[in-house]
Amino acid sequence: MPKKPMMALRSRERQLLLYAAVILGCWTFLSWVVQPLWDRMRDLHLRVETHREKLESLSQLLTQAPAIVREHRELAPYLETAPDEQIRRGFLNELESLSRQSNVQLNLKPRSMKETDRSTRFELEVDIEGKQEHLMTFLDGLLAMPRLMSIERLRISSIPSKPEFLRANLVVQRLIFRPQEHT
Repeated sequence: MPKKPMMALRSRERQLLLYAAVILGCWTFLSWVVQPLWDRMRDLHLRVETHREKLESLSQLLTQAPAIVREHRELAPYLETAPDEQIRRGFLNELESLSRQSNVQLNLKPRSMKETDRSTRFELEVDIEGKQEHLMTFLDGLLAMPRLMSIERLRISSIPSKPEFLRANLVVQRLIFRPQEHT
């Protein structure tokens, strides 16, 4: 005698069960297979787009490379790599050499030194005595130096005991920038 199923399903119920199984299978297929693939494709598309933009930027920089190299060469004297004290001594030596070339008497009075993480600023008071044309030659040479500096104060006065001589007093702030290290 054949066994009867405990619950016999009618044709309408079997059809609904089949629809439910198909819907559940489709949902499982979409959520476990199609959706991760879709997300992966979207991530890859974003990555490709990002790399394309980087490539365009690099291509643009490569076309500008000669101008960038030229600008770097122009700015290189302003970036210092030596220790601050060595730069300071070198600057003082340059001023003394300039005073000898200009035929003026020079008195240097170093002042404070202020440091930050990428730069150093030191002040120097300079007293100069000499004939007007020699004094102007010194000042022109000072301003023509390829160094970052600012003149905080400049006073020029005559010397009563020496009518053909002038005295100049100025405060120079020398700025030292260090190139940024590439990591």
